[in-house]
This record gives sequence, C-alpha cells and structure tokens, in this order.
Amino acid sequence: MTSPTGTQLTNNSGVWKNPKIWSLAIGQVLVWAGLFYLFPALLTHWEAHFGWSRDLLTFGFSGALITAAVAGLAAGRIIDRGHGRILMAGSALAGGALLAGLPQVSAIWQFYLIWLALGVAMAGCLYEPCFAYLTRLYQAQAKRPIVMVTLVAGFAGTVCFPVSSAMTNALNWQASIWLFAALNCFVAAPLLWFGAGGENVTTPGQIKPAPSPTFAMTIRPLLRQPTFWALAITFGSLSINHGMIISHILPLLESRGVLPAQAVIAASLIGVAQVLGRLSLLPLEQHISMIVVCGLSLVGLSLASVGLAFAGISVIFLGAFVLLQGSAIGVASIAKPIVTAEVLGRTNFGTISAMVSILYVWGFALAPGLAGFIWMSSGYDVLLKSTFALALLGIISLFAASRYQNKSHTR
Repeated sequence: MTSPTGTQLTNNSGVWKNPKIWSLAIGQVLVWAGLFYLFPALLTHWEAHFGWSRDLLTFGFSGALITAAVAGLAAGRIIDRGHGRILMAGSALAGGALLAGLPQVSAIWQFYLIWLALGVAMAGCLYEPCFAYLTRLYQAQAKRPIVMVTLVAGFAGTVCFPVSSAMTNALNWQASIWLFAALNCFVAAPLLWFGAGGENVTTPGQIKPAPSPTFAMTIRPLLRQPTFWALAITFGSLSINHGMIISHILPLLESRGVLPAQAVIAASLIGVAQVLGRLSLLPLEQHISMIVVCGLSLVGLSLASVGLAFAGISVIFLGAFVLLQGSAIGVASIAKPIVTAEVLGRTNFGTISAMVSILYVWGFALAPGLAGFIWMSSGYDVLLKSTFALALLGIISLFAASRYQNKSHTR
C-alpha cells in the first residue's frame, strides 16, 4: 500500500524495522536534548556564571517557546508543501550553530536574542514538524510511527541531564554546550535528513498533487469551526496543567510534607512514567480510539492532582501522582497529533497542527509564571485546585470537540 505521496507504507511490524523511522527517532532525542532540556540542565550554572537572576534567565526560555508556537505556522506550511526534509535537518543545523554562540554572550539581551532564534529552530525540528511530516507521509497509518518516535525520544532528558552534568563537572558548562551543539549539527541534522528522505519518492505514472492552498484559505474555515477551538482549549489546558506542576515540582512536593530526598526521586521518575504510559499503548492502540485515550489521559491528570494533594500522607499517593502525571502526559503527546488529524482532517495537516498547537506550546511557556503568581497570592493548595480544574476543562473541551465532529459527520 502506498501513501498519497507515493511512499511505500509498512505494516505495523515493519515500522520497527524501518531505518528512516529510527533515524527520525534518534534525531528527535538529540534535538530535544540540545534545544529543550539543556536549558533546565544548565540554568543554575548560567545563574552562577553570569550573575543574572533565575527569573531573568527563564524569560529567555519562555520567549523561545512563544516564538516556536508562532514560527510553527510557517513550519507547518513548509511541511504541507513537501519540504519537511530540508526544514527538519536545516533547523537542527541552525539550532546547533545558535547553541555554540551561547558561551560568547556577555549581556542578557544577547542571551534572549539567541533563545528567540532557537525558538524558530525548535519550530522546525521538534515533535510538531516531525509528527506533521509522519502524518503527511503515512496518513491514517501514522499512529505507529508516531508512537515509536515518542518512545525513543522520551529518553532525551535521560541523555541530556547526566551527560551535561558530567561534561560540566569534568570541564565546564561551555564544553557541555559545544558538545550538544556538535551533536545537533553533525549527528541530529544528518539523521533527520535521512529519516525524512522518503516523501518525494513517486511511483510511475503518479499524478502530481494539486498545489497547496494559501495560508488564509486554510485557516479561515478552521477558525470558524467550534471543533478547532475545543481542541485548542483541550491541549492548552493539558499543557498548562503539566507545566505548572513540573515547574514547581520540588517545592510542591515538599509543601505536601514529602521529604526532600523523596521529592527528588519522585520528580526524576515522572520521565520514566511517560515512557511506561507510551509503552502501554502498544497492545491497545489498534483496539481503542485515540480520542478515548486522550480523554483517559486528562482523567489521569485530574487524579494526579488529587494524589499530589495527599502525597505526604502515604507513599501510595505519591506513587499514584508520579505514575498518573507522567503516563498521562506521555500518552497525550502521542494522542495530540492523531486526535487532531482524526477530528480536523489530514489535508494541510502541518498548518492545522501548528494552529492547534499554539495554545499548547504557549501553555508550557506561560505555566511557570502563572504557577508562581498563584503560589505567591494564594498558596499551593489553590495551585493544585487550579491544575485539577484545568484537567476537567480539558475533558469537557475534548467531549465538545467529539460531539461537534459527530454532528458534522451526520449532516
């Protein structure tokens, strides 16, 4: 069976033997490690080296995420026009070059400028363009390749934190930057170039696809659809929930009476829970709707806030919080592109996915500051009530999106 682009599609077992999918997956590990996780990994070292406050430094990362959401619209158009290979490989290369400039900065505005530019690179090579490319290539069969990529890329933090710590302790933080810059330029970029190399393969006599509609022609009808807004609110609620909890995870746990050592262990296990959640999908993904899976992940986030509220009472509640929060966000990262494609369609999916992702990415960018404001004004009890309410809002919005979709299909 072939996709509309003429690329030979593999069966479910064949996906795991496909070197192009493995190349994309390993490339995603490296770009996530270098362009995303390296910021929190080196934050305290930058604070000590430059003398800038942690809050000031964090503005740089928030700016990068906001820029990534906006630049993602252009990246989506590039994907829709069949240039995913150049976009992803070029963005990884540019990201590595920008990282290499960080040790040269001497003023906070220079630091901000580099991270704003890195936000553009993120828009071109992280999950959103990769999933849009896979959806364009594999169409309705994109679920298994996306699952595989996220399973492997889930270890990006596991790679970044110990490697950057070891390099920094052995030499300095600048050496850690240069290492990940080199990995992005000389390993990730070639891997993404190879992995995204199948889109332009055509079969003899294949009819050339029609030109892609303009940006306005794509988004105007999209913005008039209640389903779009319901999905955007669903994934925005999800990202704000997780962003607020993760950005304050250690003080949140300690406010519940969890010992500092236990809090560190619990925080480190959330990434493991993400991978476990994704693994749990493998035997189920052929038998259960991804809309249902997304709904269950939101239920898991709401229950995780309850578990966190009582985490100091028993290790059972603490473990439930870690498992539910991690697995829910891990599953949701897979469900998001698949649900978006099922509800809003796969035509011009790069642009549509980028539009849906604006609130999602901005949620992660704004969540730390919002959580800090709630904590300073009302305390962590109110913060947990807010995360619980956000998960419920996501459930309601997802239900509304499903209802609107069903009504449109019955007309």
